Amino acid sequence: MTLGELFNMLGYLVGGLVFWVAMRARGTATNGFAIVVLAGFICAVLGAKMTQVVFEGWPFSVPLEAGVDPRNGGRALLGGLLFGWAGVEIAKKRLGIRRSSGDQFALALCAGEAVGRIGCFFSGCCYGSVCELPWAVEQHGALRHPAQLYSAGVALSMLGVLLLIRSQYRLREGMLFQIYLAMFGATRFGLEFVRQRDSLWMGLSPMQWFCLELVVGVFAFQLIRRRAIA
Repeated sequence: MTLGELFNMLGYLVGGLVFWVAMRARGTATNGFAIVVLAGFICAVLGAKMTQVVFEGWPFSVPLEAGVDPRNGGRALLGGLLFGWAGVEIAKKRLGIRRSSGDQFALALCAGEAVGRIGCFFSGCCYGSVCELPWAVEQHGALRHPAQLYSAGVALSMLGVLLLIRSQYRLREGMLFQIYLAMFGATRFGLEFVRQRDSLWMGLSPMQWFCLELVVGVFAFQLIRRRAIA
């Protein structure tokens, strides 16, 4: 196992552990939620791998079996996020658990990404754009931004912000997860400028357009909800 694979796996494990600890602090860490955590972990790993395989060329140049090959990495964050969330929600529905777990999931995502991005650094994926800064690293034949380490630092900072908000304010269930989505969209939009961007539309990468939609969507949801309450 390479260092990249090790840290990628640790990222999922740390995310699952943080989720479990957060649920225990909330008093809802039952045996049922242990199954929910396991389901989310498995779906996140498989989702990340399958998303990566699709973007690498399946079904034309990459076989589907590559998605379950541990040597293939599997570092598609959005795929892992979406499939992990789906796994959690499906498991909760099957077990009859109705309480929201989004806020705890937000903490887990930050913690998991902070560790997993170190794996990206050692694996050489998600690499940065060319630069000549003193802290540039040699990757893919050029000196580049250590974008993966930037992402790890940002994710760790987001975790600290979310924990501070949770300790200082009484928020309704699900609000912390929405704050996470807005922060993820805003920070990832900025980080894209120091990552290698190969396909642009109107000067922005597909991920940046997605991030804009994500942030606008969160604020639009809050605006609609406030008007509905009023």
